[in-house]
Amino acid sequence: MPSMKSRLSPSLALSVLALFVALGGTGYAISKLPANSVGTKQVKKNAINSSKVKDRSLLKKDFKSGQLPAGPAGAPGEKGEPGEPGSALAYGYIEEFGGPDVTVVAAKSKGLDSSMVSRPQTGVYCFELSSLGTVSNVAVTAESSFNSVAESDKTASAQLLENSNFGLGCPNDSDMVVVTRDLSDAAPKNWFFYVTLN
Repeated sequence: MPSMKSRLSPSLALSVLALFVALGGTGYAISKLPANSVGTKQVKKNAINSSKVKDRSLLKKDFKSGQLPAGPAGAPGEKGEPGEPGSALAYGYIEEFGGPDVTVVAAKSKGLDSSMVSRPQTGVYCFELSSLGTVSNVAVTAESSFNSVAESDKTASAQLLENSNFGLGCPNDSDMVVVTRDLSDAAPKNWFFYVTLN
């Protein structure tokens, strides 16, 4: 009677070896992926969730606008020094009716009065400003003639210069001159104006 002792046939041995190589090769391939070999096409939708993202590894730019809640309000900054008062050093409205005197309207003025202004010639107004201290800037605007189109072509200009006659006949202690003109012929003309000093 033939022996029942079984032998491993070469074909069976080769099949078993091939199975181990195949399984071992697959394991190797999965655990040793080349760098940069997986991209967005290889990752299934919703495959990456919170548990697979390292805490505090994302940046603000990784989120859409409005997705991140606003942080708490910061502490208020230090209070700055108070600024200078906003009002002008002086201002005035000068009325001109063609008489010998020039009127600074008290109700529309601060720091200026009629005793500080003279008119040596037509359209030339000289101001003595020593009581105001240092004056650095002047702004002057001709009255718009109370909406009269026929008289809306007036202009006014000003210059500051301490203790000068401005070459216009002003007293030698004048500190500012205002000249009013009619734009139709550029000739000096007595006119109403507003002046602001700082």
